[in-house]
Amino acid sequence: MPILQFRFYLLIALLTAVTAGGYLFLDWRGSARALDHPRNYVGRDACISCHQEQADLFHGSHHDKAMDLASDQTVLANFDNQELEHFGIVSKMYRDGKKFMVRTDGPDGNLADFEVKYVFGYHPLQQYMVEIDRPADAKENEIGRVQVLRISWDVEKKKWFYLMPPDVSTALEHTDPLHWTGSTQNWNASCAYCHSTNLKKNFDPITAHYKTTFQDIDVSCEACHGPGSLHIELANRKSPFWDRNHGFGLARLKTETNKAQVETCAQCHSRRNGIADNFQGGCNYDDFFSLQLLTDPIYHHDGQIRDENFVYGSFIQSRMYHNGIRCSDCHDPHSLKLKHEGNMVCTSCHQHPSGKYDTVSHHHHTPGKPGSFCVDCHMPETTYMMCDPRRDHSFRVPRPDLSVKFDTPNACTGCHLDEKKLTANPERKPLTQYLDWILAAKSGDAEIKVEIDRVDEEMLASIRKWYPEQLDPKSKYYDQLTMGQLGREAAQLQTLLSLAKDRTAPAIFRASALDVIGYDRGPESLQAAIDGLNDPEPKVVAAAMIRIDQEINAQIGKRNHPASASLANEELQKITKLLSNLTAAESRRVRIEAARVLLGIPMTIRVEALTNRQQTDFENALTEYREYLLSEQDRAPFQMSLASLAEMNGGLDQAANHYRTAMKIDPNLAGPRANLANVLESQGSMLLEQLGQENQQADQEPYRNRVKTQIEQIRNQVDKLRREEHVLLAKDIERAAEIPGTHALHYQYAMSCYLQKDLPACEKHLLEANRQEANEPTYLVGLASYYLHVNQNEEAKKFIAKLIKMEPDNIDYQNLRKQADGQN
Repeated sequence: MPILQFRFYLLIALLTAVTAGGYLFLDWRGSARALDHPRNYVGRDACISCHQEQADLFHGSHHDKAMDLASDQTVLANFDNQELEHFGIVSKMYRDGKKFMVRTDGPDGNLADFEVKYVFGYHPLQQYMVEIDRPADAKENEIGRVQVLRISWDVEKKKWFYLMPPDVSTALEHTDPLHWTGSTQNWNASCAYCHSTNLKKNFDPITAHYKTTFQDIDVSCEACHGPGSLHIELANRKSPFWDRNHGFGLARLKTETNKAQVETCAQCHSRRNGIADNFQGGCNYDDFFSLQLLTDPIYHHDGQIRDENFVYGSFIQSRMYHNGIRCSDCHDPHSLKLKHEGNMVCTSCHQHPSGKYDTVSHHHHTPGKPGSFCVDCHMPETTYMMCDPRRDHSFRVPRPDLSVKFDTPNACTGCHLDEKKLTANPERKPLTQYLDWILAAKSGDAEIKVEIDRVDEEMLASIRKWYPEQLDPKSKYYDQLTMGQLGREAAQLQTLLSLAKDRTAPAIFRASALDVIGYDRGPESLQAAIDGLNDPEPKVVAAAMIRIDQEINAQIGKRNHPASASLANEELQKITKLLSNLTAAESRRVRIEAARVLLGIPMTIRVEALTNRQQTDFENALTEYREYLLSEQDRAPFQMSLASLAEMNGGLDQAANHYRTAMKIDPNLAGPRANLANVLESQGSMLLEQLGQENQQADQEPYRNRVKTQIEQIRNQVDKLRREEHVLLAKDIERAAEIPGTHALHYQYAMSCYLQKDLPACEKHLLEANRQEANEPTYLVGLASYYLHVNQNEEAKKFIAKLIKMEPDNIDYQNLRKQADGQN
């Protein structure tokens, strides 16, 4: 080739390369002009054409079957005139043309016919849902109030069964919140978020009606990957690049750490309360949710699962989580199936020399038999919903030594208990799983307790023989939390204080330790809470503020006495300054909790202690707190919190409306009526004071008579509300007979008994509250005041002495002692 021709072609090639490179560079630069308009949900069908493989894996999965319209294809149960009797009620499941019908006890307790509109899940059980309150003006894509029937279908046994709530063994009245028509079985409020995609509850607090919508009826692509409109727009552009700022335009789940993916799963796979709407994959969990801590009866004392916790609360306790393991390491994220079978799920990562773990020398059981599988020992299962076994994801080593010390469960004992060792007892509840044994022992079945203790000792002997080195626990926080949860003596308090400060312990343990020491009113627990405000984990900071909140209440009480008012104001100013910067924290949860706690500090002190910038931050955080309450305004307790917020701002009329809405949402809930009665009393007192300030001229008499009539009407309303409240509390007391940790309810009922002039019942329930929570000052003050009221001063002195021992300088307690000594 002639040299000139070669140079010509070379020049053309270079120009082409430069032009192409320039084009590609400009295209890459151009992609930086990010599409910042709102990302919208587009629905699963928009994803399938490009992601057929993932769609095929998803099809038929538990997420795909999370919820559906009732049809011949989706309903698994037999509706061919089937009957089921539960507690004397005979329910009938039948067809009415194409409709699936259930005749059962309705909202008024009478038998009625209900159409099944939707199905829930498909294995190991399927539940059925009824739309019982649909607004007349609802659009086709809007859903009214939906309730989940307790009559359910066991898919494996192919039979109907009545799904009992945990810890309940008697019939549910139609007024019970656990009844299928009650608040706990409300799909819109309790279930819908985690069983559908892009849910909007659309609750109207004025009418108490729902017009709920969703993008997809089940847990679809965008529930995890976030809204897909930007992704589709980027994919359809004539560009070889994705956006250099927004990547694929979806949630970033494949990050260096496991946090983004695990927390995306945790939005549903955790027991939590929501604190903000519109969580999307990859968002920070603590900005949207408040996680349930390791408290009884949700967890056992060492953090093992007891009630349903939906995995996340267990998983973040584990070394697996803290070593970077994520959900998709074991589960296929689209089919949800395990990636391997049997022990290969574990040994695919735990590949040690000579198969160290998957051998008899490690598990000491016959291969292929129970005890030889990794999950038997390290992920013991508990059955919920009567037929749904779930595994504990804390991946802990069985610790019979802790069982012997603290009565905590261990996987070895769970397998080796044998009901044949017990004497026959027809009154004993069936022992179908380890949890049944534990609960029976806690309820006082001495024979079962003896058998559990025997097996614990037997298992400990084997562990000492097989793994002597394992009894030096690296996971010391299991021991610490166990000790702290079981009792409240000084040594155990010290253990909890140590755990709260231990940054090597998982955040959920540190937070739970701070939550448990909330009972203690001493300076050490307060200092631990103050130190906890500097913890990097929002869960821990939020738990610390519980103790700070209690201290605020204690100092406000001291302000009522001239001798201590100045010191109390000084302490409140210190607390205000401690919390001041938290209203501008990075975490929404911390900001919201700080605003809530600061609300309890008198405004005069806040104004003096906060800078202008801090006051602005507080007001912004307060707006977030109110938005949080509004996001859950279809729940009666949140309406009550909105009412309290209104009361703090002097909006008594607004507060009254929120309490009335709470009563409308949940007519059988105790609380709103008592609080509404207090608001009405305040309004009545204001009217009475106003009446006293009016002049006595004759032409004012008609006005004064109208006000007097209004005051009388308010008094009648208050009396009626308190009588109704008393009846509801009595029902709650009856239902709580076998449930632990009901001390607050007993105290509340005792106060109601006092108002209804039932003094013997008042004493009984004050004593029960104190029996359950012996060091709670509120209950001790209640008992002391009660006995002073009935002139049993010597009895009162016993409780006053305990109070003064706890807080020697508390003026209220000293005044109680003077009163008991007859000095007042």
